[in-house]
Amino acid sequence: MASGRGSELRFTAGAALSAEQVNAAYAWAEWPTRESWRIDEASRRSTWFTAATPDGTLVGVARLLDDGGLYATIWDVIVDPEWRGRGIATSLVERALERCHDRRLVALVATPLARGLFERLGFGTESHGHAAMYLRPHRST
Repeated sequence: MASGRGSELRFTAGAALSAEQVNAAYAWAEWPTRESWRIDEASRRSTWFTAATPDGTLVGVARLLDDGGLYATIWDVIVDPEWRGRGIATSLVERALERCHDRRLVALVATPLARGLFERLGFGTESHGHAAMYLRPHRST
């Protein structure tokens, strides 16, 4: 079992993650695995933020998709269940927000488990009649 508050962790921006590492993180969240080529394509267009132990064991990830000017979206904020409650997700999101602090809008999709975290970081729902919507044209992996 992991110990400590996460201060011994190494945080990295721009990490190159393999499809195997990403799928392992998805398993922590009980999300379905994805095909390697899909993860590779998404990773090429994104910035991964990671938290790892001194020996290199990955314990948390977050992914930023940023157009560089107006909008950014944060995806895949996941922490190994044995490491939760140590502020790792907060640190990962804060690092992603540092990268895109001057965008007009930073969006994300909050799971019920993570909603409180994102609200504490300043995220909220739109109150001007706008609705966040999405389409999943292909339900495959």
